[in-house]
Amino acid sequence: MNLATFPLLSILIFLPFIGALLLVTVPSVPEKALYWLTVGFAALSFGLSLVVLLTFADGTKTGFYWVERLEWVRALGLNYQLGVDSISAWLVVLTTFVTLVAVVASADRFGNIQSRSRFFWAWLLVLGGSIVGVFTSINLLLFYLFWELMLIPAYFMIGRWGATELRVSAAIRFVLFTLAGSLLMLIAMLALIFTTTPAGAAPSLDFMTIRQAVTGLSQETQRWMFLAFAAAFIVKVPLVPFHSWQPDAYVEAPVPATVMLAGVMSKTGAYGFLRFGVLLFPGPARDFAPPMCALALISILYGALAALGCGNLKRLLAYSSLSHLGFVVLGIFAINSQGINGAVLQMVNHGITTPALFLAAAALASRTGTNDLDKMGGLQRRWPRMGALFLILTLASLGLPGLNQFAGEFLILGGAFEASSIYAIFGAIGVVLAAWYMMRVFQTVWHSPEEPLVAEPQVVTPRQAVRQAVPSTDMRLGEYILFVPLVVLVIVLGVAPILVTGVLDSTVSDWLNQTAALLTPKR
Repeated sequence: MNLATFPLLSILIFLPFIGALLLVTVPSVPEKALYWLTVGFAALSFGLSLVVLLTFADGTKTGFYWVERLEWVRALGLNYQLGVDSISAWLVVLTTFVTLVAVVASADRFGNIQSRSRFFWAWLLVLGGSIVGVFTSINLLLFYLFWELMLIPAYFMIGRWGATELRVSAAIRFVLFTLAGSLLMLIAMLALIFTTTPAGAAPSLDFMTIRQAVTGLSQETQRWMFLAFAAAFIVKVPLVPFHSWQPDAYVEAPVPATVMLAGVMSKTGAYGFLRFGVLLFPGPARDFAPPMCALALISILYGALAALGCGNLKRLLAYSSLSHLGFVVLGIFAINSQGINGAVLQMVNHGITTPALFLAAAALASRTGTNDLDKMGGLQRRWPRMGALFLILTLASLGLPGLNQFAGEFLILGGAFEASSIYAIFGAIGVVLAAWYMMRVFQTVWHSPEEPLVAEPQVVTPRQAVRQAVPSTDMRLGEYILFVPLVVLVIVLGVAPILVTGVLDSTVSDWLNQTAALLTPKR
């Protein structure tokens, strides 16, 4: 196979778009057939993404592979340029896997997609393809186009299929926050065209070309451009205080959409910080590392404390996600091998554990009819197998050694300590708080005292009223099919994180060496 010419990355991007087009145009097809068509496209994308990852399996390759290049708009330096290194390859696999999980979940009780299902599945596929485009674009303007394209399916899934009457306002707030940050990034990209293109030369926004050209700009110019890019990424991760769209969007979105938002879309912001922050503007990234680490630590602690005070399980998981993503940003701006390896590993781990928790919460809500923790309690006796599933995911989320999130947090805290012991101390406090709120949830839902049911409905407490309507079924076959692969990944990546870090090491070291060379004054 000729890696230089085969358009595998384009196939990964546009295959979901073809599937979406078929879903909305094929008439008079049973809904079940459309569902399996969607699963087929998602599964094929996942299989092809594994081929991309296998390119880096020996752990020695650096630089971009599967590169595609086609001139598009010459006057703007806009070329169709795709490529992946081992960092983006792992994130592409994560995206296609989470998309498949979201599609499978959308047909079960998790989805609650009660009308126009074919359009929801189409938007799911479009969102997955757009995110793959973000992770594979190596032309800055092409990256921006896919970055903005992600908003469209996310907006419709939240606004059309959201949980309550607040869904439209949540969708609009999400779009407005993201557009505000993205506009500043677009301005910075256009400024790069004018400031880095020699007179009479054709402009270029190729990542590697711009990376070299940026070193010729003044430090002040580089700082302003870094901040403009950072504005887009801060909102998308998100970091406090630009996070207020996130809890409402996660709570209002149907669970398959929340799986995509929390599992992979949030990683586009962290990826942007790494690729177009630290690696494109290494000088400003080091200059702004202390305030960025401070924002990350504030997000870690604020998200954890907010989760402690939450009585709604889905909102609690949204704040938990905010806290965990703060660790990712902390690792990136430690700007060392441990921190960046840990950040990418944690992106992958968070993209597995957090969607699984949202799905488990949805399975629980489908049985109890509520996300309110005050109306749950003592459920271990009714659904012991689901309780065991929830326990594994709880322990993974709080960073228990042997489960997947431990290794990422350990590397991040090690990298943070190398940068500053203060960062590591406050980060460790976030780990303790995560254990507190996650164990509080598990204890409340599964092992708190169970009140006996009473006969007179007029004296039934809220918790008893929920329990009266609860079906007695434990986990069903469809739930085993969905959760077993997620639990296996939680355990395997906990026991053998080298499956990820072994692929990343050479790329991270190469990028850091190149960054150090760019920072070395020329004689």
